[in-house]
Amino acid sequence: MPQLYYGTEVMMKNFADPDGLVRLDFPGGWSGDSANKFTPAGRTLAEDSLFNYTRTLARFRKTSSAIKTGKLMQYVPEEGVYVYFRYDARQTVMCIMNPTDKEMELSTARFEERLKGFAKAKDIITGQSATITDKMKIPAKTQLVLELIP
Repeated sequence: MPQLYYGTEVMMKNFADPDGLVRLDFPGGWSGDSANKFTPAGRTLAEDSLFNYTRTLARFRKTSSAIKTGKLMQYVPEEGVYVYFRYDARQTVMCIMNPTDKEMELSTARFEERLKGFAKAKDIITGQSATITDKMKIPAKTQLVLELIP
């Protein structure tokens, strides 16, 4: 799964040849810059989409007790799908990563220990809630961050 690096939120690359290009100035905010990536008007649609995705995750992390200081329980990946939980007395977050090229069906029985007592899950990115069922379809090339709801 991708890592966050300086500039990732506006699709800046984390590699270059020569290596010094990795540390280019963030575009915008300085006189002479041809674009200002600090504003939506200065970003392409793809850059703006990634910027908003990253901002949503960062804001959630900032307020999530489970992410900041909770315990970690991870499960051995099956068929390339990796699942882990961050949890504390106030909150449980389920993270699912499907880096494969195909939609996968995830059996939730395997995660009974962490899912016990929860009926729904809220997708942090979309804000949509769904009932937790025995099987979950995880789209290809997808990362889900789900806040569990009793």
